Amino acid sequence: MLLTISTTARPATDLGFLLHKHPDRVQRFGRSFGEATVFYPEAGEERCTAALLLDVDPVTLARSRSRATPDFSLAQYVNDRPYAASSLLAVALADVFRTARAGRCTARPELAAAPLPLEIRLPALPCRGGP
Repeated sequence: MLLTISTTARPATDLGFLLHKHPDRVQRFGRSFGEATVFYPEAGEERCTAALLLDVDPVTLARSRSRATPDFSLAQYVNDRPYAASSLLAVALADVFRTARAGRCTARPELAAAPLPLEIRLPALPCRGGP
């Protein structure tokens, strides 16, 4: 899954301060269900876009269940968790952008208090066989 957050506020690269992620670096965060990657496909004075790419690994997800779980023996065969990407994206957002969600920016506190024009996109992909 891919989520992008863009702004046209000048200077647009201030988005990096708000999200606490530097526009010049790719950052990876390991999760129990895969990997979350934050990068900036666009970082200029006029427009800045931060992207959160969530790579869900269904094998790791199935193996992360405890053997003490009553349905453990069936878990790897009957498991809808790999398809519940929206809830996994919510977990990744909460972890990766924790400080930004709290509205804190110690380096530039005035940025966190000011309204910003944000555009958030979460593209939907077609699925064979319908929804």
